[in-house]
Amino acid sequence: MTSSQVFLSIALPFAIIPLVLFTSSKKIMGEFKIKTWVKWLAWIATVILVALNIYLILQTVGILK
Repeated sequence: MTSSQVFLSIALPFAIIPLVLFTSSKKIMGEFKIKTWVKWLAWIATVILVALNIYLILQTVGILK
């Protein structure tokens, strides 16, 4: 695996978590706020992606095989 892929795995949570937070905020988005069921799906997808990225990073470092 190249170092750019590892960096993207580390950087992805820093982009996706604020994205879900901001789009689900009535204060920030107003009437364009995402619906509750979309927010739940977004958080589920975020948790899965972050967990898979942590697994990938641990594999790359050699902690997991």
